[in-house]
Amino acid sequence: MSKSIAVAGIDIGSNKVCCACGIYDKNLKIVKVVAATSIECDGIKAGAVINIQEAATAINKAIEEVEKNSDYDINDVIIAMRGNFIKSKSAKGIANINYSNKEVTEETIENVLENAKKQIKIEAEEEIFQILPREYILNQQKGIQNPIGMEGNHIEVDVHAFLGCNTNLCNISKAMHSIGIDYSDRVYGYLVASDILVTKEEKELSCIVIDFGGLTTGIVHYLHGLVKHTDELSEGSDYITRDIGHKLRATYAVSKQIKETYGAAFVLNGFKNEEFEYKAADGISFKKYNRLDLVNGIITPRFDRILYQIKEIIKINDYGDEFLSGGVIITGGGSKLMYITEAIEKAFNCSVRTGIPASTLVEGSSSIILNPSYITAIGAIVFNFSNTKKNSSWNLNKKIVKNDLKSKILKWFEEVF
Repeated sequence: MSKSIAVAGIDIGSNKVCCACGIYDKNLKIVKVVAATSIECDGIKAGAVINIQEAATAINKAIEEVEKNSDYDINDVIIAMRGNFIKSKSAKGIANINYSNKEVTEETIENVLENAKKQIKIEAEEEIFQILPREYILNQQKGIQNPIGMEGNHIEVDVHAFLGCNTNLCNISKAMHSIGIDYSDRVYGYLVASDILVTKEEKELSCIVIDFGGLTTGIVHYLHGLVKHTDELSEGSDYITRDIGHKLRATYAVSKQIKETYGAAFVLNGFKNEEFEYKAADGISFKKYNRLDLVNGIITPRFDRILYQIKEIIKINDYGDEFLSGGVIITGGGSKLMYITEAIEKAFNCSVRTGIPASTLVEGSSSIILNPSYITAIGAIVFNFSNTKKNSSWNLNKKIVKNDLKSKILKWFEEVF
């Protein structure tokens, strides 16, 4: 008996591949996440593929695991990307409505988005992989999200576009194609993750989402219900782990365990100081270190540096103080650091909460839904269904997925013969 089919979101992260699969429940109008997994991968660094074979192996294993752990076969794949090779630009497009009834159609939307795309200056080594319409303006009426079916003489659109280095984008595609898997869309990871974590009210009030990844930290700013700005830092929670390793002369695995067991963003009332023992880099001897020194001398300085860079981004891009109204929403693997919420509250003087997927959008096992490592992959699935139903993003590269056994065999024949 054949399995039912599902959509998979693949998050190309700092040094791992996270995959979630889900289906859309038409009756409940919600995405049901049925399985998820995370695969460590040395072939990926800060969202970029540095070894195609290793990346391909990790992606293939991730997809096989979610299919094995669910009653579904994957028939569609959405790639969520992030990294320093991605940047964003804003632009506006305009088009006339050349129909006798002056009605906005899908063709009208394509024309105005194509015009906006032409206004974006890109370098020879860059390509646009996603365009997000922030708002449409129909006959000077602003704030329209979906103008199809409305009437007017001319239409404008304000877009936020995501560009990537074409060689990096190509390497991701090659890794997937090498195992016979194509994708149907590519999306910006920090955006799709943020969209399922932030409430409509928070977006209206203005807020920022801080996604603490391993080697990078993403920022998404919402203002008046729209995406105002996106940015990315070249530092993340793995830098704290490295600092611990350098200072304590311990392996990465031991340093990570120390951070998760004894670490904190800063020292707060109730913090329990103690001396802990850990295995040295030689793998044989043991050393001791003071927890207070760990936090004050190693973790807090690095965390303060990350927060300082976020403040500088806010200052340079003129977010203004309005973003304080909706507060800060944190997510990502690094958001599990003890006292991180309190540290951000102190730094920004505003409300801070940990991001949880909206129950009106997603449901599933709490071990998956509440795990920050899976948020981006889940966001990609939700964005895919939202895109299909609401035309919320212009799909620049729709492809046919060919991840079944037949296509893999055909690919093998092509390579051998």
